[in-house]
Amino acid sequence: MYIIVIGCGRLGSNLAKELADDGHDICIIDRDGDKLRTLGSGFNGQRIKGIEFDSDKLFEAGIKQADALLAVTSDDNVNITISLIAEKVYHVPKIIARVNDPGRKYIYDKLEIKTINPVQLGVKILKSRLIVKSLDVVSALDNDYEIIELLVSKEKSVTVGEIEEKYSCIISGVIRDRNISLPQKSELISSGDRIICTIQKKNKVRFVNSFTREMLL
Repeated sequence: MYIIVIGCGRLGSNLAKELADDGHDICIIDRDGDKLRTLGSGFNGQRIKGIEFDSDKLFEAGIKQADALLAVTSDDNVNITISLIAEKVYHVPKIIARVNDPGRKYIYDKLEIKTINPVQLGVKILKSRLIVKSLDVVSALDNDYEIIELLVSKEKSVTVGEIEEKYSCIISGVIRDRNISLPQKSELISSGDRIICTIQKKNKVRFVNSFTREMLL
């Protein structure tokens, strides 16, 4: 693919280098020549210094031939402007813009600009780090179901059958004292057991929070 990257900050420069290394043809535009130089001599894409939405610079970048444009500057106004120009004037097939201020996400949505939101992604990652390794996703079966392995860290007096009925899941194994067994419906689950379970993703949060001391957010 021929991809134009707008903005050579940390996100833009890393995107440009990784996409180029993956075999894509890359052109990156930034008004700051020092940022473009940080790409180093190993970067084999095209670098253009200038105002990111200047029509001459976009023409020089070959925007008419671009398969995709990534607007990832630290200025929402620039990202919105260049995205609209790329769509309305040059009809670039795929356009993705970076949202810097989450409070302005509604503007992108209203203009139907596809976005990435690093702040929101960072929040999700940090929230996921709150879970200790009491939970492992063994396999994602499809968009709806996962096989998970869960360490029970709360005192429980509940049977396999009761768990399966309450959470609409299937418990296919219980690991206890390093031994794995195929559980009976009447088997009691205790703190320290590890449960291997097939469960719908929509039920996973409630299931995990019920059996561990850590909260899955």
